[in-house]
Amino acid sequence: MIEESKSIKEKFGVLDSVPVGACLLQDDFVVLFWNTCLEEWTKIPRSQILGTKITTHFPHLSQLKYATRFKQIFAGGPPTIFSSQIHKHLIPATWQDGQQRIQQTTVTAVPALEAGIEEQEIRDWVLHTLELESEGSVGVGSSRSAFVSRESPPSASSSIWPGVNAPSFYALLVIQDVTDLTHRIQAYRTMRDQAVEEVQVRQRVEEELRSSQHFIQQIADAAPYLLYIYDLTQRRNVYVNGQASKLLGYTPQEILQMQTALYSSLVYPEDLPRLKAHQKKFPSTQDGHILELEYRLKHRSGEWRWFRCRDQVFARTADGCPKQIFGTAQDITEYKRAQEALRQQNERELLMATITQHIRQSLDLGEVLSTTVTEVRQFLQADRVMIVRFNPCTGSVCATPATGAVTVESVAANCKPMLGETLEKFCFDQFYLEAYQHRAIRPIADVLAADLPQYQIDLLAQFAVRAYLVVPLVQGEELWGLLMAHQCSPRQWMQLEVELLSSLATQLAIAIKQAELYQQLQAANLKLERLATSDALTQLANRRRFDQYLEMEWRRQAREQTPMSLILCDIDSFKSYNDTYGHQGGDECLRQVAGAIANAVNRPADLVARYGGEEFAVILPNTSIQGAVIVAEHIQLTIAALQVPHAGSQVSEYVTLSLGVASIVPASESGAEILIAAADQALYQAKRLGRDRIQLYQPDPAGKANGTGTSILPVDFSLPNTNLPSPTSA
Repeated sequence: MIEESKSIKEKFGVLDSVPVGACLLQDDFVVLFWNTCLEEWTKIPRSQILGTKITTHFPHLSQLKYATRFKQIFAGGPPTIFSSQIHKHLIPATWQDGQQRIQQTTVTAVPALEAGIEEQEIRDWVLHTLELESEGSVGVGSSRSAFVSRESPPSASSSIWPGVNAPSFYALLVIQDVTDLTHRIQAYRTMRDQAVEEVQVRQRVEEELRSSQHFIQQIADAAPYLLYIYDLTQRRNVYVNGQASKLLGYTPQEILQMQTALYSSLVYPEDLPRLKAHQKKFPSTQDGHILELEYRLKHRSGEWRWFRCRDQVFARTADGCPKQIFGTAQDITEYKRAQEALRQQNERELLMATITQHIRQSLDLGEVLSTTVTEVRQFLQADRVMIVRFNPCTGSVCATPATGAVTVESVAANCKPMLGETLEKFCFDQFYLEAYQHRAIRPIADVLAADLPQYQIDLLAQFAVRAYLVVPLVQGEELWGLLMAHQCSPRQWMQLEVELLSSLATQLAIAIKQAELYQQLQAANLKLERLATSDALTQLANRRRFDQYLEMEWRRQAREQTPMSLILCDIDSFKSYNDTYGHQGGDECLRQVAGAIANAVNRPADLVARYGGEEFAVILPNTSIQGAVIVAEHIQLTIAALQVPHAGSQVSEYVTLSLGVASIVPASESGAEILIAAADQALYQAKRLGRDRIQLYQPDPAGKANGTGTSILPVDFSLPNTNLPSPTSA
């Protein structure tokens, strides 16, 4: 380590002479190099920070947004830039008047030092880093130091690192102080705003000067926009400048010759009403007041171009009515296109965010797919949007054409549904499969005009489809399915719509994968839950499940003040049964008895559990002692009906049960163990009194035993030892 530190100091010592901060980090964030510039900025001496973790001094670097990006660098990833606009103070350092320096930081992967590395190569890394910064932020590159030059930028795999086959990497931080530059930019913006204000003032002065037609004629041809004088009484232009040729493709003479047909020849029909309404405002307009309007004019080429006009009264009649207006018209076609593109982009992003949020709010696959088709159909205003699930061929099925099933759809009321339809070959032949796996998108504006196979045209005709848009849903290399939009009339799909569905398909594929994984997880959790709460031999609830359910029902019955009963069952002389028939026979006996008890208990809320080795328990919520006795009798009858031979039994030639029954209205201040103790005592007495019987315990209303407010009175309730015992009442 000492030799490595010495080597680092020797190799990177050249960075002490550069006017930028330089820091070298090991992959555990330990500082290996800290140049003089950083010492001066942070007031942290090199002796204090070397060998320590940088996060000790700057804890914010432990945040995930930094740790993740540094991890990529330590893995040899490409350089990453922390721009001054977002990460102003990556390594906080004081500037003038106590302000924090504004920094532009680039982090570059540097292979761990080898003997062949020269100082010149380290200089090359720093220069390359500064060039990356200049590419990543406006204006910062101008402050780049010219202390070194080279012909080509280095890289982690470059030959300037000889002998490095699978190098480990350090992170080299190169930090430029752009505080002064940032302040100068801010000052520039202030000056620009002042200049804009001055220009606006100047424009007002110039508008006053334009009261002279002579002045207009002097500057008209030099103006970058259309200048014109329109006569309101004659309804024609009496002047237009030379920019008409450039902006509209007509000479000024051609426009003047249009006379009163000017508007009908050049103005977009839908804009004519607004233009006429615009001119009706002039009688009430004061001199110098400017009226603005945007409308479209037809270029000689046939293209419609947008113009923004600014008109004012230029001349009046003797009685003061406006006679002529002077106006300027600026071509804003590109601005309108950009505005429309921005609107579409905003609309697309909003829709994407909305749909993505909706499909990510649920991990249920059906809900995800249903939400998607509903939202997309609403956005596209399409007649049908559906998702086709691809059925990949496997084994011998591969001999048949690939198919897809319509899994979910949103369809207009007047359209024939396709839900559940299986599409054979349609969009699933080998040509389409290969194209879709490469995320090719297929918009068809008119089925009848497209070059489609006849079987596709016939299928689409069944559902009156004239136009469709198909977007593949691809997960990795696997084609999961297709997102399809249908229109029952020809439709030219817009690029915005194609891009939207393409972006959405990526998000949807992720959501589908998450939903499928969630379903698998739910199934696995359910299986684990069953394994954790069931007895492996009898498949009944195990002791753990018994305890959980008893405690839950105890609290519920305590709230509702309804009775709760418990039956404990024990197979009589089961040790003798094992000795006689072996453990395998004993296991089979336990399974038969468990099945019989489960069949004898019918209510969904009742729980049958294996309580111990040969003991079983039945929890009966909201059940009185009378109801519990009936269940116990039913259990005993069901066991007797099995007639499982038991040669070692002292009470019967068949397997029998001893049952202890207890019932109580739970109290919130007591626990469920009181009910278990009561049933256990009843079971003990049933065995002591000769087995193959039911022994009943019930609460003594007047008792106050053990501070619980409840005591237990034994009730001798037994059945005669017969092969098929008959029910009796307590």
